Amino acid sequence: MKKSTLASLICIALSAGALSGCDFYDEPSTSETITDTTPEPTPDEPTAFVSTTAELIAAIDTAETGDFIGLSTTGDFSNTGTIILDKAITLISADALGNILEVDGDTTTDQAVFTGAVCIDIPTEAVETLNDGNQVRISNIAFENIIMDSCGSGESTSNSIINIGKVGKGKTAVLLDNLTFDGTSFTEPTGSSDAWVYSRGLVDLSDSTFTNKSENAQSILYLNCGSSTSRGGSNDDPRGSTFTGNTFSLAGLNSAGVVKAATIGVPSNLGQDNKNCATTFTDNTFENFTYLISETSDPSTALYDVFGDTVLTDNTLVNDLDDTTTPPVTGTTDPKNVDELNAAILAATAGSTITLGAGDDYDFSAGTITIDKAIKLVGEDGALITGTACIDVLDAAVGTEISNITFTEITLDVCGDTSGSSSNSIINIGKVGKDKLGVTLDKLNFDGAEFIEPTGSSDAWIYSRGLVDISDSIFANKSADAQNILYLNCGSSASRGGSNSDPRGSIFSNNTFALAEFNASGMTKAATIGVPSNLGQEDKNCATTFTANTFTNFSALISTTEDNSTALYDVFGDTTESENILESTPTEEPVLPLNVAEINAAIVAAESGATITLGAGDQYDYSSGVITIDKAIKLVGQEGATISGNTCIDVVDGAAGAEISNITFANDAIALCGTTDDAKEAVINIQKVGEDEMPIILTDLTFNTTLITSQDQIENKGAWIRSYGFINLTNSSFTTQDSGLQNDLVKLTCSSSKGKMGTLIDGNLFSIAGADAKETAAIKIGDSSSGAIKDADNENNCNVTVSNNTFTGYTFDIVNSVGSSGARDAAIFARLESESTNQFPGNTFN
Repeated sequence: MKKSTLASLICIALSAGALSGCDFYDEPSTSETITDTTPEPTPDEPTAFVSTTAELIAAIDTAETGDFIGLSTTGDFSNTGTIILDKAITLISADALGNILEVDGDTTTDQAVFTGAVCIDIPTEAVETLNDGNQVRISNIAFENIIMDSCGSGESTSNSIINIGKVGKGKTAVLLDNLTFDGTSFTEPTGSSDAWVYSRGLVDLSDSTFTNKSENAQSILYLNCGSSTSRGGSNDDPRGSTFTGNTFSLAGLNSAGVVKAATIGVPSNLGQDNKNCATTFTDNTFENFTYLISETSDPSTALYDVFGDTVLTDNTLVNDLDDTTTPPVTGTTDPKNVDELNAAILAATAGSTITLGAGDDYDFSAGTITIDKAIKLVGEDGALITGTACIDVLDAAVGTEISNITFTEITLDVCGDTSGSSSNSIINIGKVGKDKLGVTLDKLNFDGAEFIEPTGSSDAWIYSRGLVDISDSIFANKSADAQNILYLNCGSSASRGGSNSDPRGSIFSNNTFALAEFNASGMTKAATIGVPSNLGQEDKNCATTFTANTFTNFSALISTTEDNSTALYDVFGDTTESENILESTPTEEPVLPLNVAEINAAIVAAESGATITLGAGDQYDYSSGVITIDKAIKLVGQEGATISGNTCIDVVDGAAGAEISNITFANDAIALCGTTDDAKEAVINIQKVGEDEMPIILTDLTFNTTLITSQDQIENKGAWIRSYGFINLTNSSFTTQDSGLQNDLVKLTCSSSKGKMGTLIDGNLFSIAGADAKETAAIKIGDSSSGAIKDADNENNCNVTVSNNTFTGYTFDIVNSVGSSGARDAAIFARLESESTNQFPGNTFN
């Protein structure tokens, strides 16, 4: 942006007094000539005269192009909710007799007043009707005691009072004139893009007054110029919004305030073509701002001109200060310890740089550092943070940068607001990311060699609920006992840049993530990307990008399941990765247990999270004995690994989160499984085991039931899988059940709270042969009596989901009773959806 030399000289001449008539920006070129828009001539009487919200809504609904709706100055327009203006009509004040009150020159009139929860929405969809000179106009109306909230719909929402979508084709602007906004008692949010008037389109605002704007909320006007409609529908011949004869006033002078009269352009769009605003401000007055205009978000600047293409003419800055034509370069502070660092952040304004000196004492035993604004925390070479470190970046700190700092000898503990935005971490980032501008972490160095850290599944060195870009940083010597370096909780749209429809996820580039040593069975991740319990929910994914990072001492780069020794646990499977390097030092192949006794010995020796692999081949004999799982290990078979004979697996207390996968069961007997009081007749016996988000995982299993041909081979009508706990059974097959035997493939008992935690049986294959009169089922949920599932609290509240399975050959599909004679086999034998908490979607019955 170039200053006009003549304008600069004039400003210097005026520097002794209030700034008036200072135009720092070039006049528009001929290609930027503003197209005049003339509103419909104002009649003396309105087309419709309204005194209540209901009358107003009805009048808008029946209005036609060119109609004027008069709002009575004695009417009640409180808490109107959303008012949609999608046709070329005018809202204007009218007196008690129904005469339109139009402002003429400097005359003043009474005004109809909107109060409370009010949203006036000119939606994007109206672009098809609001063009070729057909304009919406809002004139001579006041707004008082407003409660601001989300306004608009679809992609074109904002926290605002007047929300203007992508309208403006044919250089047809929305007209706002002679409006009065008194913010004295407004209740408004504090996000960086929240505003009294928010526009994605073309708007002409004139002769209006915006007073008593709070210093806690950020913008009076916010112009999002991502669409060509904000430039009149043309990028080649732009006609931007115009602002003429208005007054923008803060409640009081605050030279450190973040409030803007207008944010002109979206900061995250800077550098992109055709995202600028091309606006013009003429003959406006700005009160209690320190500076008129800046291309950065400097404190107390009236106009934040992101793209530097705004044209100013004859505007006046009133602030009772000496000349303040341009903001100064933001100062740098140099605190020497944690107390001084906290004080420096408290005193800093948005955009300030705070420098951490090399060799200074930043031992965080003193407590949390809270960042609540867009500061830069920069270390000199050698700057060091130690102790119980917690840097808490709050939701409002959009644009914060932290760089060139080393973290050593850290004790991780709770960091952040314990009401819901906390984590066990070193850097805790809140829901920062609106308008695709988040937190930047650059050139950081974490040496975990002497870290003391918890081992929870979401504990991490950096935990983020928002948008974070991390580059050129080193994360070294991560313990195999603690789980994450990064944890990305993407439950909020802030993690996707504030938009679910046009997401911009976090970016990680040129970093090194390294375990202290190679561990093929470790649970540690370079990053958990998404919250596992959110899988399947909309708008909870992360949309991250990993580029040119190095991962050291991990076995694999990326997986959509929580595989051992995988660097990136990509929960939603939407991560983009390129040019990353996996550096690992594999150990020797593990020694596989030869029999059940060796399996049990391996489990005893294993730590939680370890993988024990069963071998495939004649030398491996798993045909006799009980395998006892009492911790969250993974029991995984090589391709073809088989359990046979009367061998069973007893899953007992302590095993929440354990996994059994890729094993074939070819038993010729079902015997009592286990030695505890909860031992049951089953091939896999799940006792009362399970915790929140930690079911027993049974996946990729094969059950060959054909070797059992007599009831004598089944002790006490035993089941292949018997569960009193919380399980997920997926991607497994059961072939082929004998209808002449009374035993179930899967039997669930819900007498324990663990059995009601949400068991899932999904994507499996079940088949049966014959049509005998034995009571049997592929899946039985609850206990039965006289051929029917009991109508009791336990059976009605099992909370089991059976989904997307295929059942072949069963007499009944889903029943709560199989009767007492004839064929009595059922695919799903349970209390029905209508009478219980069970759900049975998407199953196929052949």
